[in-house]
Amino acid sequence: MHLYYAKSKPDVLTIAEHTSDVVEAVQCLVKSYGHEISIFTPSDFELIEIAALYHDLGKYSDSFQQVIRASIDKGQKRITESNYPHNYLSTSIIPYHELKKMYSKEDAEIVVLAVGFHHERDIQPKDDIIKRFYNDYMAKHVKVIQREIQLPFDVPEKVNNRSVGALCSREFTISKFEQSHWYKYILVKGLLQRADHAASAKRKGEDVSRYVEEDVESDVAEYTKAYLESNYTLRPLQHFTYNNQHKNIVLIAQTGSGKTEAALLWIGKKKGFFTLPLRASLNAMYNRIRGDKGIHFKSTGLLHSAALDHLLSVTNEVDSFEQSIVLTDHTRLLAKKLTLSTIDQLFKFPLLYRGFETELATLAYSKVVIDEIQAYDAHIVAILIRGLELIHQLGGQWMIMTATLPEIFLDELRNKGLLDDNTLVETMLIPDDREQHKEMPRRHRIQLCTTIEDSIEQISALAKSAKVLVVVNTVKQALAVYDRLTKELQSDKRHLLHSQFIQKDRSPKEKEIKEFAQLNNTTSGVWVTTQIVEASLDVDFDYLFTEAATPDALFQRFGRCNRKGLRFNGEVPATPNVFIFTDLDEVSGINKIYERVIVENGLKKLSAFDGELIGELEKIEIVSQTFSRKELAGTDYLQKFELANKELESMRAFELKKAQAQEILRGIQSCLLVPGRENYEIVMDLIEQYEQIPKEIDAIEKSKLRKKLRLQIEQYTVSVNPYRLKFTAEKERYSVGTFDHRDFAHIRYSTDVSYSEERGLELTLDEKFDNFC
Repeated sequence: MHLYYAKSKPDVLTIAEHTSDVVEAVQCLVKSYGHEISIFTPSDFELIEIAALYHDLGKYSDSFQQVIRASIDKGQKRITESNYPHNYLSTSIIPYHELKKMYSKEDAEIVVLAVGFHHERDIQPKDDIIKRFYNDYMAKHVKVIQREIQLPFDVPEKVNNRSVGALCSREFTISKFEQSHWYKYILVKGLLQRADHAASAKRKGEDVSRYVEEDVESDVAEYTKAYLESNYTLRPLQHFTYNNQHKNIVLIAQTGSGKTEAALLWIGKKKGFFTLPLRASLNAMYNRIRGDKGIHFKSTGLLHSAALDHLLSVTNEVDSFEQSIVLTDHTRLLAKKLTLSTIDQLFKFPLLYRGFETELATLAYSKVVIDEIQAYDAHIVAILIRGLELIHQLGGQWMIMTATLPEIFLDELRNKGLLDDNTLVETMLIPDDREQHKEMPRRHRIQLCTTIEDSIEQISALAKSAKVLVVVNTVKQALAVYDRLTKELQSDKRHLLHSQFIQKDRSPKEKEIKEFAQLNNTTSGVWVTTQIVEASLDVDFDYLFTEAATPDALFQRFGRCNRKGLRFNGEVPATPNVFIFTDLDEVSGINKIYERVIVENGLKKLSAFDGELIGELEKIEIVSQTFSRKELAGTDYLQKFELANKELESMRAFELKKAQAQEILRGIQSCLLVPGRENYEIVMDLIEQYEQIPKEIDAIEKSKLRKKLRLQIEQYTVSVNPYRLKFTAEKERYSVGTFDHRDFAHIRYSTDVSYSEERGLELTLDEKFDNFC
């Protein structure tokens, strides 16, 4: 019997087998969360199943079969005849007219577009090529298709021109849709893609449901509630979110008040997504939620670019490399009940990139939490709010949590209709009345200073008996301050952390600072850091010295000092414990990282508290006022925010690739660099091991070995701005090269740049390196 194949890996599958898996995956999605998609009718779910039946029929083409057979049987020669995307060919036999009669013209077009673009290609479909391939390579297999795939309609004997016409003019076809049909298209295509990805990931004989949706009946709120009740008591804001699970929420609450648990109590039994700006914070949250000593909610996934690396480091959670691969794969499939993610992984969809429907369709039946929205720049916030608008329109739920909320963000939420009757905006602070609420006094007494140099002696003196945090705005300034302290303190009393350490060196430093800055750790000393420490969890210092920045950033830094109000014997600080350097001519990063006029406006408001205690309500009001449209008038920040909103409203779908959308969300262009000769030689050895993996071993085992070595190589890289790298290389006269291997050609290296485990990367020529050796 002649077999028609759909997949060559991870297992060989026939078209009939894979189609059956995809249909089963669709049914699993509908059973799991179909009732949560409020804008869908039962007939709409039928459209997804129909699309699943037809999505891969183009693989019956002789041209595809000869290519896949050559992949399965290495001894078979590939044909010279070019192949054509099977997804385009699949539309040639979609019964457009029958679908139009049974459903509607728009529904027929939705099925065509979902099938035709379930893979997004650089090559655009052409009707004449589709017809030629159908006539030459598919028409002869119509009876086989009808026999092997249980289709709801007879297979037409010739190409359906209306189907192919709708496919080849996607933008025009969609432009005629009413809003309700546009939403329906997003859901049908997005859920088809989810089902296809799940079916493609499963191994033969496995249940596809575990690749679609895990632990559907589990309730993260009940796990969280049980954990809190056995270890603590629920706080008012936690009662509030638990009792308002049916509402969208904007929650303003101070650092250390239990916002993370409050969000989990709000998510409840629904599928949930939780976003944070920094990977380190997500890693710590993942450990707390999934760990046996924490909430112990096992269906929790970690979604960021270095997630696999973190899972491998958590030895008590992951027993093997294979298990960590499974965890990350299931998370990337969006199958976890709770997913912790950076926004570049989850919030690409407002840019309407090719394939955006998968994320948005999933969020249409989920709950999403955006934590610390004020930590993102204006352009990114515009994308996030646009994303919430789309989620809102499709019936998903959302929550914003933040310690401070710029007024301009609240205005934009109101303008987009997001602050409706189903949305609560609440500010919930722990009172600082010492008689009634001794657990949380006012934590910060501030003092405005001029320059860092004037405070070096004070920093050094305090570091001998207390925990001191110094936060500056640039890596260059961090190195300068660290060098200045070298003259004052012994090496065991001073530490350095910034973004320009290779991953192998940075991870232990992050672990060390977290252990150092705990209440039960009596070690004293000083840590000099950049703003990467702003969102680190559970870091608690006695004193903070910080360069001036915009008030939202400053207050994030405040949260790393006397975090829980338990320093100074739990009493209100009698003398300043937060020192702000205000000479903007000496402060680093002004107008490069922080706009000067916004920093100045914030400092003017803070000057009223010089030498005084400052409470949480005052912080919230300062940020809100400083980032109001009135005070932002004429700033680059406001211009950038308003321009981004206009661009997003008029954005054309399908113009960006996925990678391009991800680059926009990551904020700046970056590239990976292996710095220094020692790191270069280690990486070269790893690349050689990669190259020497035996070709004859099992393909899956080979993939695992390669992935393991790629992770090891990434441990010796640092992310740098390519433009700064090029500029400083020319200025400092050090060389930059790229690895001569196709899998690592994206990584650059410099054997003569200055790098050390103590100081990290300095984009200067290493004086100890002999250029003539």
